[in-house]
Amino acid sequence: MNCILKTITTLSKTANINNQIRTMHNEILREIFQESVNSVQPQTLIKNKVLVHESHLSIDSETHPISKPCYIVGFGKAVVGMAVQLEKALGSKLEMGIVTVPKGIFECFKDNKEVLPAPNSRIRFIEGAENNLPDKNAEQGAKEIKELVEQLQADDFLIVLISGGGSALLPLPIPPVTLDEKLGLIKNLAKRGANIIELNCVRKQISALKGGKLAELSYPCRTVSLILSDIIGDPLDFIASGPTTPNNDTFIDPIKIIKKYSLYSETPNSIKAAFEKKNRSPETVTPILNGKYKHVENYIIGNNKIAAEAARMHAEKLGFQSLVLSTNIEGEVAEIAEAYANLARNTADLIRNSSSEESLRSFRQALKADLHVADDLISGIINMDFSKKMCWVLAGEPTVVVKGAGKGGRNQQLALEFAFRVNSHQIKSANISFLSAGTDGIDGPTDAAGALADAKLLANCLAEKINPADYLDNNDSYSFFSAYKEGECLVKIGHTGTNVMDIHLLIVEPIDKQ
Repeated sequence: MNCILKTITTLSKTANINNQIRTMHNEILREIFQESVNSVQPQTLIKNKVLVHESHLSIDSETHPISKPCYIVGFGKAVVGMAVQLEKALGSKLEMGIVTVPKGIFECFKDNKEVLPAPNSRIRFIEGAENNLPDKNAEQGAKEIKELVEQLQADDFLIVLISGGGSALLPLPIPPVTLDEKLGLIKNLAKRGANIIELNCVRKQISALKGGKLAELSYPCRTVSLILSDIIGDPLDFIASGPTTPNNDTFIDPIKIIKKYSLYSETPNSIKAAFEKKNRSPETVTPILNGKYKHVENYIIGNNKIAAEAARMHAEKLGFQSLVLSTNIEGEVAEIAEAYANLARNTADLIRNSSSEESLRSFRQALKADLHVADDLISGIINMDFSKKMCWVLAGEPTVVVKGAGKGGRNQQLALEFAFRVNSHQIKSANISFLSAGTDGIDGPTDAAGALADAKLLANCLAEKINPADYLDNNDSYSFFSAYKEGECLVKIGHTGTNVMDIHLLIVEPIDKQ
C-alpha cells in the first residue's frame, strides 16, 4: 500500500511540474512572438534601413543623392508608422506627402503617440477602404496620389511606401471605367472561380496605378519604394498589386479571361474598351519599359524572414536550441496542423533516441514531405543536439476552409487543430507547446492575434466539460479559446501597425531534462 501511495504521490508531483512547465512555455511563447512583431514595426524598419544625410539618403547601404525636397506617397495597413518615422528623419527635406490608410486606423493607435503624425505634419493622411474593401474615399486618395506623382520632374525625388492592404487603398480605375464597374467584374470573376493570377491580371489592366503604372507616371522622377511584404516569397508584382514594378501579367489577354468565365456579354463596354486602349502613348511608355524602370528602386525593408529570425534569436537567448524551418508555410490549416504534430512527434522520438537510424530517417522524410525543408538545412538539423529543449520557428499564411458559422481566425483554428493532431500521437517523452498568431495582431473578425495550445489541451477539456470538437467543426475557435481556461490561451496584443503574415512557434522540451 505504501508503495502504491508513493507512486501516486510521485505521479501527482510530476503532473503538477509538467503543468507548471507548460504554463511557463506559454509565457515564453508570448514573449518570443512579441519580439518577432517588434522586429518588423514600420518605424523600427525605417530607422534601421533609411539614413538621411545632408545631400543623400542611404537605403540598405545604397546611396541616393537628393538636391531638392522629397515627396512621399503611400498606401497600406502598415504605412502609417513608416510615413511618420520617415517624416521625422527627413525633416525640412520633405516637401509634402499623401498617404492612404485603412479607415479607423488612427482610432486604433490613439494611445500610441509614436505612430501618430505630428499636428503640423506635411503628409496628408486619407482614410478609406473600410473593412479592407475599395470605396470612394480610397478612390479619392488614389486620385490625389496620381495627381501629385504626375507633376513631378526629373530632379525631384519620390518615396513610395507600400504594405499589405495597399491594393484596396489604390482602387483608381482607368477612365471611363467606374469603381463600381471594376469591382463588379472582379467580384463576378471570383464567383466563377477565377484564380488569383487571373484576377490580378484583370485588376491591373483596368487600374490607373497598379501593375507598374504608378512608376510609369513618376517617370523620369527618381523613385524609391520601401515595401513591407505580406506575401510569401515577397513577389514585388503581387504586393499591393505591384504599382512600382513592371507588370508580369501583360502576356495574358484579359478579354480571354472574361470570355473563359462567360462574362464577356455582361462586361461593361467601358471595361472592354479599356482593355484595348493604350493608356499612354508608345513614345512615352516604350523608353520606360525598355529601361526596366531604371528610374525606380524597390526595397523590401520588412518581411516574415526578419520576424522569424528575430523569434529564433530570442528563443536562443532564452536557452532553447532554435531554428527557422520555413517562412513559406501555406495550405489548409488541417494539413499544416498535421505536419506540425508530426514534427512534434518526430522531435520527441529523436529526444528519446537520437541515435536511432529509423527515427532520423522518419524525421528527415517528414521535414521534406510535410514542410518542404531544403536538403542542406535538413543536414544541419540532423546534427543538432536533441537532448536539449527545442523551439522550432515557422512562418507563412495558411488558409481555412470555412464550413461552420462560428467566430475565429486561421491562427486560432490552427492551434485547435494542432491540439487534436498532437493528442493522437500520445507523446510521453516531451512537453509540447505551440503558438500560432498573426503579426498584425488581428486574427479574423476577433480581438485576438491567435492562440496557444499544448499536448494536454484535450485532456484538460474533459475536466472543464468542454467539447472542443463541436467548436472545431463549427469554425468557432475564438469561442472555444474564450471558454477554455477562461481565455488564458488567447494571444491578444491589439493592432500592431505591421503585417508580415503569421508566426508559428513549437516548443519540444524533454521531460527528463526539465
